[in-house]
Amino acid sequence: MKNSFFNIESVAIIWASEAEWKIWNDLLKNLKDFTWEKYWVNPKWWSFEWIKFYKKVSDLPEVVDIAVLAIPAKFVISSLREIALFWIKRVIIISAWFKEIWNIEEEEKIKEIAKKYNIQILWPNCLGYIDTYKNLNLSFWSKSVKSWNIAMISQSGAMAVAFTDWALEYDLGFSKIISMWNKADIWENELLLELEKDEKTKVIVMYLESIEFGREFYNIAKRITKTKPIILVKSWMSDRWSKAASSHTWALAWSSVIFRTAFKQAWIIYTQKLEDFFLWWKTFSQVKNLKDIPEELAIITNAGWPWVMITDHSENLWIKLAEFSEEEKKILMQGLPEAASVKNPIDIIWDATSVRYFQILQNLNSLEKKRAILIMLTPQTVTDTDEIARVIVDFKKQNPDSFIMASFMWGASLEKSKEILKTKEILDFDYPQKAALAYSQLLRYKKLFKTNFDNLCDNDCKLESDKIEKINSILETQWKMCDSIWVEKIMDELELPLVKNYLVKNKKDAEEIFDKIWENTLIARISSEDIPHKTDVWWVVFDIKSKQDAIKAYDTIMKNIEKNVVNANIEWIMYSVYIWANSWLRELFIWLKRDATFGNILIVWMWWIYVNVYEDVSRRLSPVWKKEIIEMFKTLKWYPILVWYRWEKSIDFEKIADIILKFVKLFESVEKIKEIDINPMFVTEDKNYLVDVKLYL
Repeated sequence: MKNSFFNIESVAIIWASEAEWKIWNDLLKNLKDFTWEKYWVNPKWWSFEWIKFYKKVSDLPEVVDIAVLAIPAKFVISSLREIALFWIKRVIIISAWFKEIWNIEEEEKIKEIAKKYNIQILWPNCLGYIDTYKNLNLSFWSKSVKSWNIAMISQSGAMAVAFTDWALEYDLGFSKIISMWNKADIWENELLLELEKDEKTKVIVMYLESIEFGREFYNIAKRITKTKPIILVKSWMSDRWSKAASSHTWALAWSSVIFRTAFKQAWIIYTQKLEDFFLWWKTFSQVKNLKDIPEELAIITNAGWPWVMITDHSENLWIKLAEFSEEEKKILMQGLPEAASVKNPIDIIWDATSVRYFQILQNLNSLEKKRAILIMLTPQTVTDTDEIARVIVDFKKQNPDSFIMASFMWGASLEKSKEILKTKEILDFDYPQKAALAYSQLLRYKKLFKTNFDNLCDNDCKLESDKIEKINSILETQWKMCDSIWVEKIMDELELPLVKNYLVKNKKDAEEIFDKIWENTLIARISSEDIPHKTDVWWVVFDIKSKQDAIKAYDTIMKNIEKNVVNANIEWIMYSVYIWANSWLRELFIWLKRDATFGNILIVWMWWIYVNVYEDVSRRLSPVWKKEIIEMFKTLKWYPILVWYRWEKSIDFEKIADIILKFVKLFESVEKIKEIDINPMFVTEDKNYLVDVKLYL
């Protein structure tokens, strides 16, 4: 945004209703506590309580920071022109009935006015905008919203209302609430840039139905998540998003796996479960310093079976439970009954009262090594739950750097205790499983701060200028798919280990090529831009061991071409040494493609059964750096096969990453190449062979 949309100190409400039964009346009521300048423009009314009244925009005593339109759609354009002529540069249009009901022409006219007069518009069909720290409520949501460090962006007004209502129940609040729906002018990317600078906002939560400028969104989010968590729910992620999208907000869904890849790589905390969505932003908003969260968990409990459950949950979530030394156990046992157990979980026995909970917290605090603490409680007849809650709150106040979670189970008898725990300094959960989930998510996010964000690629993401020039000159004569002979020249230019191919045009050439390159066994394949996949029409012949086999292979391929692809343009038949697919070889596949939403994508996987049956694929937005390429292989389920396979040693990941990095640089440097398909690359512990490389244009 050219001007900060959030810097608002004067407001004009255009045409809002005085009638109590109309929702637009809430716009006027919601400005009661806004202490800066506020005006109401309406030719039909003379006054409304605390708001100064004017008949038309041009009568206003000042150029306000923002105007809010809450009028029938047919009057929006004329009102916007009046606003533009009065030099107001920010507008919220709450009015509906535009693109969401196919009224595209009216929406385009509004865009033209906005562009002509350089007006920022949050619209249409939106709930509005709320800044709690200024008591500025430019929406028809009339409930009081508490001030807190969470900023919410929602593409749905209904979801924004639901989220706000949920926050009220859990005594949480917001710094800002922004509803944008059709996103006709201001988009999530611009709002993220604003929230990045907003000192009141520590956590950003988002409900989105579409992401149009995906690459920009990814770049902005990846930078913001270093300092502020972004927690996201995105709908329309299934293959059955259907026609309903066009009727609501024109949200367009694409491949869900690419979206998930982008979210993960940008460290966005993504979920489609609303329960987890609430859990994450409650958790992250209450943690002051994510970097200092201990990476070992100590559990305190007064009952046996809950600690069994939390131990299982922790193990499933890869949480490291603290192990105490013998010296530490002696300290932990101080003041506890002999029957207590100070292994982890720490069982302080069913008859524990606030005195014992106080004692174990003090004992833990006296240890030199600090751990995260989860305090579990099930109420027994002797349990003074309210006093235990106060002990926990007081301990946290006295030890503000300690990380404490509490889980008091179960219901009605604990309501007062839970109210005592409902402080923004302590993470309180209904069930221990939620505590484990929240803690694991915090630990995952903590890894972000250990990540080196300097240089996406080692050295640079582009090839040297002279190489780019040579490759572009090669591709000038190519279209659809780069011819095999020119692919080989490009691979030579990049010093990549492509298996040497020899091109023949007739049977005699085939016979001569056999004499020239025969070592053990040859393979013959077609070279045609019309037939990118060699096995589709049976035009690959293996096990060529004689001149007769070489000639027969030529005849077989040509007959299959004539039978299956009559009009295909046949450039050559390619012969090469056959790289034996024995146990010492592993096959890797690499694919680079350009995605309409997120830009360049790198995908790697292993040979046929692992992708076709197990769908074992690793994806990243490109460019990527060498270390990240190696990490991609580690995320494959079948990574152990690459590290060790029977008696064979690990493949050389460093060399393979160097090869892939060259392809990444090629893809980032040469825009004419739309896809790179390496199918396959044979790898061993010390050698790598690019068997087939296709460059689609």
